[in-house]
Amino acid sequence: MTASSTYSTKNWLPAICAGILLVSFFLPWVNWDGSKIAGYDMPAGNFFKIAGARFGLDNPFPQFSFVFLVFWLIPALSALVLFLGLTGRKTGLLPFITGFLSLSLVTVYLLFTAILIDLGAGSSVFSMVTIFAWIHAIAAAGLILSTAGANSMLKKAGWLLAGPAFVFASFHLTEKYIMNETHKDTASVKADYTVEAAELIKEFMTNDTGANKKYLEKMILVKGNTASVDVLPDSTSTIRFADSTGSYAIFSLEKNQFADVKILRSGEPVSLKAVCSGSIFSEILGTTSISFKRATLIKN
Repeated sequence: MTASSTYSTKNWLPAICAGILLVSFFLPWVNWDGSKIAGYDMPAGNFFKIAGARFGLDNPFPQFSFVFLVFWLIPALSALVLFLGLTGRKTGLLPFITGFLSLSLVTVYLLFTAILIDLGAGSSVFSMVTIFAWIHAIAAAGLILSTAGANSMLKKAGWLLAGPAFVFASFHLTEKYIMNETHKDTASVKADYTVEAAELIKEFMTNDTGANKKYLEKMILVKGNTASVDVLPDSTSTIRFADSTGSYAIFSLEKNQFADVKILRSGEPVSLKAVCSGSIFSEILGTTSISFKRATLIKN
């Protein structure tokens, strides 16, 4: 009996999934306010380049950028799994590794897009994530589930969940590392600029490029009346200043300021010291959002 005569559903379904992964990797996964980012843009180095240029969100650990090169294995292994499947040969762990990497990468795109939503770059994750990302995720899951070798469904479930779980944990730790520079650190640093919130928003709306160049990564003391005060389920919080156009400046505060933030009400005058992360202009809404990190509430 030849290899081709043993060809069956066990072979062609994983092969189809691998083929879909190979093609969809090079198609747009997200549309960030007009900027289309494909799966390959992460290992190619374009992901954070575009995020930094458009939204001021660069790679927080550029020294580890080489790690993302591992995602080039997705098209390489997909092509190999496709070839082995079509020729009736054993694929071993290759489909599981391919699915693991694919689901991990899709999770990165989803979580990062969620951050952009919080900064006002769009209305929802689902509106910014394209169908090709979902197809890639479904094909990755299909590849793992349809491949013979890890006959235990528990093992296959492990391969399905391991990638997203690892990315989620890493993403959360990274976010905390960046945002959790203490209240005391910010309070003790002298502000580079002191400005009224309304004037700051107007400056960004008038000359977004110039304002980003001036304020990005600078410590700024901003004064104004709060438009909203939101305490999140994990006891972190955000405070916004806004103008009549819908444009706003948003400040992220950590749990150690919960006691001071929870007694604030919308419309109250406050002063906030924080580092400017840059602005995002939404062409759809016609509004500008300016984000700040390491924010601390300064009592008047």
